[in-house]
Amino acid sequence: MSDTYRAVVLPAFNAELVLEERAVPTELMGPDAQWLKVVAAGVCHSDLHVVEGRWPALPTPLVMGHEITVETPDGLAVVYPPWGCGACRYCDATEEQLCDHVKEAGLVHDGGYAEYVQVPHPKYLFPIGDLDPAFAATFGCSSLTPYRATRKALDWMPAGAKVVLIGAGGLGQFGIQYLRAMTDAHLIVADMSEAKRARALELGAHEVCSTDELEGPIDVVYDYVGADATLAVANRIIRRGGLVVNVGAYGGSVPFGFSLVPHETWWTQSMWGSREDIAEVIKIAQRGDLQYSVERLPLDAAAEAHRRIRTGDVDGRLVLIP
Repeated sequence: MSDTYRAVVLPAFNAELVLEERAVPTELMGPDAQWLKVVAAGVCHSDLHVVEGRWPALPTPLVMGHEITVETPDGLAVVYPPWGCGACRYCDATEEQLCDHVKEAGLVHDGGYAEYVQVPHPKYLFPIGDLDPAFAATFGCSSLTPYRATRKALDWMPAGAKVVLIGAGGLGQFGIQYLRAMTDAHLIVADMSEAKRARALELGAHEVCSTDELEGPIDVVYDYVGADATLAVANRIIRRGGLVVNVGAYGGSVPFGFSLVPHETWWTQSMWGSREDIAEVIKIAQRGDLQYSVERLPLDAAAEAHRRIRTGDVDGRLVLIP
């Protein structure tokens, strides 16, 4: 192996991505850390939020990318990206994404937009067998996050419940599949894109419409955008006592207080997923129960991938292949 490797670096917030040669680190994170070859790295919409400085506490320069498939001595594996402290109740429960001291790949530590990545412990590596490694990269977020969001709310969705999913993008398309596979709810998918509405029908949605056509009352609303406007729609259509799950990281909000939301509605957000969740996602994928659309791009096309996501010029997931 060379003593340098290529990586796509965000030098500062709102700056252009730069492909550069970096020195291989001489020290690892700890005694269990591994320096592994990246096989595929997903490009997530939340990566754009990192560039925009929406979370200003994150360090720069930074190698982004939290959806990562790597080559290990034992075969291909997907990386579980939230790396916890290992000593709190959340880490003990494999819920590292909730750890107060979590340090995520591609957000706090250098991630997968590179030829190599450092992973602090083997427990964060999940073998994928003969699955497509570009598809498996999505397990780190865009497959994992919707699975958890669906699993957490199963008690709210008995047979015949009316469920709305807003935003049929990369995460939302997996959310549609999990809702259809895990519930007998009546699923309405809302998106402003005609192409994404058509894709939602292919994936099993019972009805599709544009967001401004939605009408209530609805039992459960999943907002895979998370903007002010979409959360306002959720607030308008949710029934009294219903559940709203904010999955999208756009940064929106709604005023909350007595009479500001329908009476006794429940509002929550779903954050990534646990190590147990990602293991279940892999099992579901290995059964062949997930449809996916992945477009492969070279590492030096990272900036172009960001531009396309920003303009909506993508139907499924974009994945960088170093």
